[in-house]
Amino acid sequence: MFNAPKIPVILVTGFLGSGKTTFLRRLAETHPDWHMVFLVNEFAELSVDGDTLAATGTATHSVVGGSLFCECKAGDFLRIMCEEVLIMHREKALDAVVIETSGTADPDAIGQLMLDHGLGQDFEVRRIISIVAPKRFLKMLENLPVIESQIQSSDLIVINKTDTADDATIEEAESVIRIRNPNTTIIRTEQCRFTFHLSKVLTELPNAPLSTCDANPFSTKSVQFKKDLPHLNFLKWLDALPSAILRVKGHVQTNQGGFHLECTVDSRELTPCKNQPQSEFILISHDDDEPILKQTVKQLKELAS
Repeated sequence: MFNAPKIPVILVTGFLGSGKTTFLRRLAETHPDWHMVFLVNEFAELSVDGDTLAATGTATHSVVGGSLFCECKAGDFLRIMCEEVLIMHREKALDAVVIETSGTADPDAIGQLMLDHGLGQDFEVRRIISIVAPKRFLKMLENLPVIESQIQSSDLIVINKTDTADDATIEEAESVIRIRNPNTTIIRTEQCRFTFHLSKVLTELPNAPLSTCDANPFSTKSVQFKKDLPHLNFLKWLDALPSAILRVKGHVQTNQGGFHLECTVDSRELTPCKNQPQSEFILISHDDDEPILKQTVKQLKELAS
């Protein structure tokens, strides 16, 4: 009896702002012959990355408002995989399903999902990738257990943004990674530029239970404005962002045009883009810093008043 080949799955992890979306864009650019689907997980209620990736021409689905690997969102993930993705595959065979997890997601439950819900009948995990930004990696690793789980689960670790850190910092990050996952492959890169290959199926997947919906220690705020923001005042707001704000991303419409914003603990990019119907932002902090998050959002809203 002939068994149809299973659909390769690439799971992309990495903390907020490490470069996961950049990796997916590079994948679409460097493998234009691949028939792929992107499944994007946003911890916030807006799908900024989903909109960005859809612009590559690759079919893109989004799961928003939590982690794929928590009890409250796993059902959405399973529905998309078992219904929409499989329908696409039957119409034209997929070369890969690329899953970009939320930066706050712990991927240890991927094996449990594959086993308990029968995904292994049609899908096979071929790579688990963790994208790492080295500049503040060691400090984050110390305070955020989810990063350790991402490192330990991955068969490929991409030390990205090597242009933002000195050699000693990069080497220390690589050494710490090796201690936690001695069998992984490590690549150093800028802007996720490297040659990517699918490997054979991973025979041993992490197999932890799904997390509970209240287990994630991060707070998020989504903000939308239809009114253009004053450009110079918006730049001042960006310059004054406190370090407790781990991530800001979105589209901003100012009186000097439209821009795409990517802001992390170690970088900031404001790139001109087509005018948008409205500005929309996602801001993320640790739960302990929620008062700072609320104050930062309040200051942003004041720009539009």
